[in-house]
Amino acid sequence: MMAPKENGLARCLFLWLFVFAAPWGSASESDWQGVERVVAVADVHGDYENYIEVLRQAELIDHRGRWSGGTTHFVQLGDVPDRGPDSAKIIEHLKALVKQAKRAGGKVHPLIGNHEAMNMTDDLRYVHPGEYEALKSRRAKRLQEDYLERVVDYVVSQQGEEAVDDAFREQLLKDYPLGFVEHRQYWSSQGEFGEWVAGHNAVIRINRSLFVHGGISSDFLEQTLDSINDNVRSELSSVDPSNLSFVDDQRGPLWYRGLSMGEQTPLIAEEVDALLKHFDVDRIVVGHTPGFGTVVPRYNAKVLAADSGIAAHYGGHLASVLIENGEVFTIQRGQRVPIPSSDEGLLEYFRAINEIEPGVKNLEFLIRQLEEGDESP
Repeated sequence: MMAPKENGLARCLFLWLFVFAAPWGSASESDWQGVERVVAVADVHGDYENYIEVLRQAELIDHRGRWSGGTTHFVQLGDVPDRGPDSAKIIEHLKALVKQAKRAGGKVHPLIGNHEAMNMTDDLRYVHPGEYEALKSRRAKRLQEDYLERVVDYVVSQQGEEAVDDAFREQLLKDYPLGFVEHRQYWSSQGEFGEWVAGHNAVIRINRSLFVHGGISSDFLEQTLDSINDNVRSELSSVDPSNLSFVDDQRGPLWYRGLSMGEQTPLIAEEVDALLKHFDVDRIVVGHTPGFGTVVPRYNAKVLAADSGIAAHYGGHLASVLIENGEVFTIQRGQRVPIPSSDEGLLEYFRAINEIEPGVKNLEFLIRQLEEGDESP
């Protein structure tokens, strides 16, 4: 699938689709204290069935898919779209849960991930064909024809009539299928999905835990939660996708992987401690980086890498983080496994996970490393 962001044509067509940007809303609350139970679910990537199942296993919803979590705070760590076909169904379910949880005294926190931002800023490299199909309207053919007419006009103006041959037109139909225009409208800053996303936070604090999709680097030690969130929301609410210094920052909250992957170095350990002190928390819970089929504690559980690979695209490993009355667990396929407070307990922890979720090669390799006395992940 050709990503329109990658060429000059895209800019023209992007502006044709979305002439008016919706003003971004007032700052959302970003800090909650005195919460007895928190569940964090990482990247679900368009897999509705596994999303529903992991919520059931965490006792957030009942057999009908309705909120049953009481006063629990449910943090969805971002990356609802892409890879799978059912992002629209998941978003509609999350929107319903927000209202249901509020009535029960609970709270749903859908955070902004890099894939939400990509869909809003015209980076469509990972959009599943089913996403376009799901949003196709009764006017889809007419919308497609109007859109392709503008593509052709633009190409002719730049390259001449000879550039628009039968092969070119055939490729256009593949690059911009029925439902493509509706998808771009839904994900615009004033569209149903885009406006919803742009009203959310990128990073929040609940009790003594910080929640963020990608991670957060020492570059942000001068920032507050509100300033980070205001900057991300402001950029996503702009019609100009070239102004994305926060959203596209590889060391920023949507993209940074330094806390969840690579060797655990003293330098990063110092960075983690500085971040915990700055934001006044005991741990940072992140998504964005799958690989082990479960929640991976790092730096003596000061970082919890929660992206287990819930979506079928990543193996369908159903896990979430539970923080209840000060205790921290992984819920792996419905079973609670205590997360150790230091790296010394990692071998026992991963062995317990392996009993529940066998056959994850990276996890089995990690267990062998720990058995041989190698350093923690």
